[in-house]
Amino acid sequence: MDELMQARTALAALEKREQELINELCNIRDAARFQRSRVKELVAQMPISPINCLPAELLLQAFKFYLEAVPDTCDVYRHSKRELASVSRRWRDVILHSPSLWTTINVTSYWSEARAKTYVARSSQSLLDINFRRWNVNRDERIFTALFNVLASSAHRWRSFTIQPNISDLHRSLLLEKLNHLSFPSLKRVSIWKFPGSFAWQAEPYEPIFLHPESSPHLERVHLQVNMRTFDTFHVPSSTSALSLDFSGFHLDRHPSIFESHLYRGLTSLHIFGDPVDSSLPPDCIQLPLLEEFTCKVERGRALIHALVAPNLKHFDYSPRLWRDSPTKVFADLNSRFTNVDYLRLSDFTAENLSKAVCLAFPNVCHLELTRVTRNTFGTCRAEFPNDVLYWNNLKSLTLHGLLSDDLKFLDVLVTFLRQRLNAGQTKLHVKVAFLLGGVSSLFRGVPEYCYLELLDRFGEVFCRSGSEAWEY
Repeated sequence: MDELMQARTALAALEKREQELINELCNIRDAARFQRSRVKELVAQMPISPINCLPAELLLQAFKFYLEAVPDTCDVYRHSKRELASVSRRWRDVILHSPSLWTTINVTSYWSEARAKTYVARSSQSLLDINFRRWNVNRDERIFTALFNVLASSAHRWRSFTIQPNISDLHRSLLLEKLNHLSFPSLKRVSIWKFPGSFAWQAEPYEPIFLHPESSPHLERVHLQVNMRTFDTFHVPSSTSALSLDFSGFHLDRHPSIFESHLYRGLTSLHIFGDPVDSSLPPDCIQLPLLEEFTCKVERGRALIHALVAPNLKHFDYSPRLWRDSPTKVFADLNSRFTNVDYLRLSDFTAENLSKAVCLAFPNVCHLELTRVTRNTFGTCRAEFPNDVLYWNNLKSLTLHGLLSDDLKFLDVLVTFLRQRLNAGQTKLHVKVAFLLGGVSSLFRGVPEYCYLELLDRFGEVFCRSGSEAWEY
C-alpha cells in the first residue's frame, strides 16, 4: 500500500511539473511571437539597401555584366552563379527565374547530362548559344553522347554554335556527324575550329549538311578554321562568310585552284596564316566582291596580296612573324588597289613599313595600327616617318603596340611626325601607345601638344590620358 501511495505521489508531481513546463512553453512562444513581430517592425523602419532598391530588370543586367567578365578558365555555373545566388534570397530568385542567364552553354569535360538538362529547362523558350569549349579525349563517350542528346532536344532554339580548338578530334568528328541529322530553324552563327576534311571512318570528304539552307534557313555567318594539310580536296560550304586557312605544312603549288572556287564569293572575312604562300599565283585571280576584312600572316605574302581583288575591303591586317620581303616590294604597283580600306594594321614597325608603296596602295586610311614597336627595329632604319604618310589626309588615329618605356628615340620620331602633320594643316590625331614593359607618362609631357594621347598598359587598359592629372608631375 505504501508503494502505491509513493507511485501516485510521484505521478502527481510529474503532472504538476508537466503543466508548469507547458505554461512556460506557452509564455516563451508568446514572447517569441512578440519579438518576431518587433524585429519585422524594426527591419521595416531600416533604410533599404541600394542594391535591393534596384528593379529586377536592372539587377539582371548587373548579373549579366558580371558573368560576361568571368575569365574563360572559370566555370560560370559552378562558381560565379552560386556565389551570386548565395548573397540573398532575392538574388537567388532572380538568377533561377531569369531565362537569359541560362542561354549561354559552355560545354567542358566537367559537364554532365544533369547540368545540361538544368540549362535547357531554366532557359525556357529563349534562344541558346552553344559553345563546346573543351572535352578530354579520355572522357567516356557515352557521357558526351547523353549530354549532346539533351542539347539536341532544343536544336530548334539554337542561335549560335561553336566548336573550339580544345575539343578532341574524336569528339569533334562525333559532334559534326550528329549535327548532320538535325535541323536548326533559329541558327544564325556557326564557328568551327579545326574543320575536318574527312572523318577517319570514311573516305569521302565531310559534307556539313547542317549548314545547308534546308537545315539552317536563317544562317547569317559561318566561320571555319581549316588546316589545309588535312585536305585532299577542299570544299567551302556556300553559307561560309568567314574563313581562316592555316597553310602550315601545305604546298599551294600542289593545289593551284584552291582560290578559284565560286563558293568563296560570299566571304566577308578571310584570315590566312602559316607557311609562305606559293609565288606562282597570278595577279587578280582571287575575286572576293563582298570581302570586308582580310588578315594575312604568311611571311611571303606578296603574290597573295597582288592576287586579291576586293572592292569592298575595309579592314587590312598584314602581320607576318618576319618580313621576308620589304613593304616596298610587297605593296609595289598596287596604286589605289585598296581605296576603301580605312583600317590598316602592320607588324614589326619601322619607318620603311610606311613607304610610298604602302601609302599609295591604301590612300584613304583612317585608322593605322603598328605592332611590335621596339628599340631594335629603330636601330636598323632611319628614325623618321616618311613624308608620304602626310598624304593620308583622312588619318584620324594611330595606335602603337610593344613600346619599351625608355625608348626616347621613338618619342623624337613621333613628335616630329605629329608636328609635320599640324604644320601641313592636318588635324590632331588620336594616338594610343601600348607599352610592352611598364610605362612612364612623364616622358610624354610634350606629346599632347600635338595630339590627343592615351597610354595603355600591356593589357590594353588606359592608365593615363592627356588632360588628366597624371600628366601634372
